[in-house]
Amino acid sequence: MEFTQKIRTRTIGAFLLLGSAAFVSAPFMIGRHPGETVPPAAGQAFAAPLSSAHAGASPVETARLDTVSALNLMGHQRMLSQRMVKAYLMLGQGVAADDARTILQGSINEFESDLATLKTFQPTPAVQSALAKLEGAWANCRALLVAAPSKAGAIELYDANEAMLDAAHSAALAYEGVTLAPRDHLVNIMGHQHMLSQRMAKFYFYRAWGVYDDPAYVEMHLSRARFTAELNQIESSPLASAETKASVARLRREWEPYQQILFANREPVKMRTDAIRVAELSERVSTATEELVVQFMAQGTPG
Repeated sequence: MEFTQKIRTRTIGAFLLLGSAAFVSAPFMIGRHPGETVPPAAGQAFAAPLSSAHAGASPVETARLDTVSALNLMGHQRMLSQRMVKAYLMLGQGVAADDARTILQGSINEFESDLATLKTFQPTPAVQSALAKLEGAWANCRALLVAAPSKAGAIELYDANEAMLDAAHSAALAYEGVTLAPRDHLVNIMGHQHMLSQRMAKFYFYRAWGVYDDPAYVEMHLSRARFTAELNQIESSPLASAETKASVARLRREWEPYQQILFANREPVKMRTDAIRVAELSERVSTATEELVVQFMAQGTPG
């Protein structure tokens, strides 16, 4: 398969990083691929594809929006950027199709709601410029996401979604740059980690569909390393209370089986066998990650 120049550059850089870094290494809804037999757990339901944590994260009162709450929303935006594509790829492959459709549409709605809220708080020219770029990147990505899923669409979506994530990350950095406060920085790290929880699943489903297997495999490894490093950074932060550390411990319990199944197989056929479980665990880790952010936001600034 031919890669675009952008993907080639990203892949080469990722392999260089791989060479220099050491990596740490409830039933799901019915979903099957054409011609596959139904696994034993497939008759059971995926509980709440849009979790209470996801549902409660978006609404922020405009009067109370400040840099830390804006960074919380930007973390949610970055996560949604990956979650939408995960759902698109699931839908295209017939994996838990009804839930994938619900997750995709719900995530689109949340992203647009979050973006509208963020546009009410643009404290610096850097933030204004970054949000304008994000809005443009989102328009390109949205057009692909709302079309009927296909392999051709997934290929086109690869670069469009990476550009959108880059724009969202730049907006997060612009908000963090307003104050450079340690609390803002830690919330930004938590938001980045939340994004990684969905990014790994996104690339898993690219590989399961036989699309960009090599770069997607490298990106999964990079994301796992970053996720683990950021989890350690959050836990060791002087801003982390006992409650925050307890939330980190809960997240670790959800993270362990997720990372194991993500890297259990390399062959697309075997990966499709595990696809429903990967989708389920990606949602559970996302929920636990978001609960960590909610807990930290609620604790306030240490005196």
